[in-house]
Amino acid sequence: MDARAENTDEVPSAEAAEGVSWERVFLFGAGALASTILLKIAQVQFLELLYVAQIALLAVAFSRNGFRTVVYGPLLWLGLLYGGFCVAAVALGVASLRFDFYLPAGLSAVAHPVVVSLARTFELVLDAFGLLYLAGLFRRSDDKLRFTMKVYFWTGFASALYGVLSVPVLRVGLGEFGAIGLGRVRGFYNEGGPYGMYAVTLFYVGIALYRRGWEPKGRVWAAMGVIALALVLSVSKAAFAMLLVMVLLNALLAQGVGKRLTILGLGAMVVIGVFSNANIGRQLRMYQEQGERYEQLSQRHAKDVNFVQGRVAGVFIVPRMIVAHPWTGVGWGNYGIVRNDPQYRGASAWADLNDEPGLGLPSLAAELGLPLTGVLMLCMALPYFYARRAKAPDFVANLALVQPMVHTFGAQLNLTYPWIVTSFALGLAFYYGMSAVTGTNPVLNEDSLHGTGMAPEENGFHPAAGLEGSESYG
Repeated sequence: MDARAENTDEVPSAEAAEGVSWERVFLFGAGALASTILLKIAQVQFLELLYVAQIALLAVAFSRNGFRTVVYGPLLWLGLLYGGFCVAAVALGVASLRFDFYLPAGLSAVAHPVVVSLARTFELVLDAFGLLYLAGLFRRSDDKLRFTMKVYFWTGFASALYGVLSVPVLRVGLGEFGAIGLGRVRGFYNEGGPYGMYAVTLFYVGIALYRRGWEPKGRVWAAMGVIALALVLSVSKAAFAMLLVMVLLNALLAQGVGKRLTILGLGAMVVIGVFSNANIGRQLRMYQEQGERYEQLSQRHAKDVNFVQGRVAGVFIVPRMIVAHPWTGVGWGNYGIVRNDPQYRGASAWADLNDEPGLGLPSLAAELGLPLTGVLMLCMALPYFYARRAKAPDFVANLALVQPMVHTFGAQLNLTYPWIVTSFALGLAFYYGMSAVTGTNPVLNEDSLHGTGMAPEENGFHPAAGLEGSESYG
């Protein structure tokens, strides 16, 4: 295999395997299926099945090409980092066999020790493949990037509209559909919390479509009005916290005091308004109080899963796991099968079902350990650093920042939409980075770098050398 950091495909093109029509179907599926986790067979999402089919087609094309391909430097390094993370995660999963396990009744086969770590790793491999393969396609073709981003955005708009219209339907007692509980909008998702973070990504993708001239301003802002209403009605605390952090980062990185104050002021007005109307402050105080009295409350409500399991339990149990195993964690996916250990749950009630803490970064640290969690966050942050190095506009950097923010604030790693949004960010960053050094549109001139005499690796990144590119031969 010959892997070079050159301005060529990172894998054999899908056109070579099945023709343009299949590639279009693949891109449409990637953009549309990211809007939901409800379409799945057993625990495997439809989009993951689509990735498996594409991998099989590419493997056939790869074999027909004599098992040789050329890999673009930045994507090669990112893939190697994710590969190293996966190997380490499986190793820690095997090492976790030294712990005592408390298996809930009716536990599925894929939730047992080691098997669950392998399952989580397989899901991450599929998602990382989607990110890298799509980013490679988008690097070569503006048309493919534009098409997939439009599918993603307008499917998201349909999800928001469905959720908003479901609220009055719920209120008159005709069914939940895209809204749950007291009107919490969930769109095509199963909960309002994860949906809220997905809705945030739609804002950034919509802004990118408008800034690139791919959608008219009026249409984008009208759609974003519906999405904003759906976001507010989702009452997603994680989504609003994510928005707040991203606003603060943009303010800190903005050029000029006036621009910084404007961003901070507008961001503060939006966040304060949403927090007040959605009673988020009261809910956060409730989480804090319940976490402090978790042992007592769980025993008093031992049959109520809302008290015994979930985030309230995680606030109490996860820090204990991190303190007990800061370097290696308890094993990827093992939280639910070790959380009943008395050293973690203390005097709290026994959980009868497989539990998930849903705390984002702290949850990962409890299972993976602090060092490997840091490696994972580095992998997710590298596209952001690349966008900054490529001098891409702020809206591109914000797209690249979405994935680490989403997973930091509680989204599971097997959610596909953060990975696809990162592929959008990389595609746009490649465009702006190449344009900066050539003064041309790189997707209209595949040989633009060679025409300037500039080495291809000068526009790549290397995680150990200040984001510089390199060549790797195998």
